Amino acid sequence: MLVATNLDQITEQALNAVRNHPQHDLNLGYRQAIWAALGSQNESGHLRRTTLAILASQYVLPMWDNVNEDNTPASVLTMAEQVLNGTLDIQLARSYKDKVWTKLENNASVPEHQCLEYQKLVNIELSALASLNSALYDEEFDPNNLNYDLTDADVDADESDSSFWAASAYADGPIWEPSSSATKRLELWEWWLTTAVSEAQKC
Repeated sequence: MLVATNLDQITEQALNAVRNHPQHDLNLGYRQAIWAALGSQNESGHLRRTTLAILASQYVLPMWDNVNEDNTPASVLTMAEQVLNGTLDIQLARSYKDKVWTKLENNASVPEHQCLEYQKLVNIELSALASLNSALYDEEFDPNNLNYDLTDADVDADESDSSFWAASAYADGPIWEPSSSATKRLELWEWWLTTAVSEAQKC
């Protein structure tokens, strides 16, 4: 399918795609097309894309707050917002992001952290980190090489965006997790494609 350039047209195509997908997944290619339609980096595109990332993280943040008193994801998102509005030293934000990432890596091999509930919390934290990464560097994609068929399985996990991790948390896992919920995944992507994209576009 030819990749559209108009944001409304892209979101309409993406909604049709995610509703018709057997597991209600939204291909990374559609998300990248939306990122591109939000504008170039030296215009307001970076602000809009990072706002979209933060909104995805905030959508699943209550799932963290319900079971964990540690406020790390909220702190990471606050930093992302501060980076965007220029009120936080960039190096401080980078150092904090690296510190949280190192903690996640160190905990990854702990046996009691292999359960679904813990992985859900990890996904929420990774979503927040991806939002901060977007604030620091923008989303990683080539606006001149867009392909709707590109999936999240086609990129390394450390390149995954905030919305991927949010969807994985909300649906109890990514699409390759057999116990994940296609219904929950559809709910999140429909919200993201309508409410979140619309809010980000206003920036």
